[in-house]
Amino acid sequence: MSDNRFNYSSRTLRAIASNGLPLKIRAEYTENDYWERRHPDSDEMDCVAVRGWIVRINGKKYPREHTDGDGNQDWTYRYTAPKTEEGMKTAIKHALDSARLTVW
Repeated sequence: MSDNRFNYSSRTLRAIASNGLPLKIRAEYTENDYWERRHPDSDEMDCVAVRGWIVRINGKKYPREHTDGDGNQDWTYRYTAPKTEEGMKTAIKHALDSARLTVW
């Protein structure tokens, strides 16, 4: 993915996919804490710190289709590239691969 394929002048990146679809890509680094019970019948809680990139391509959130051990949707999943511009590019590349899109 070369730098001239994207307009990095704003928070929303714009590109054209190889199939002609216009893309609006937004990448956000998040740092969230989620609390989960140690046991279903207990009030003891464990903190799960989640750090990483969420990428939205035309409004769809990536990464997608991840579930926890019980088959429930796991909203804590992130691309774990570093919090740098290079890390953002890596996360966007993974999201484009996941969406089966290429940018020309």
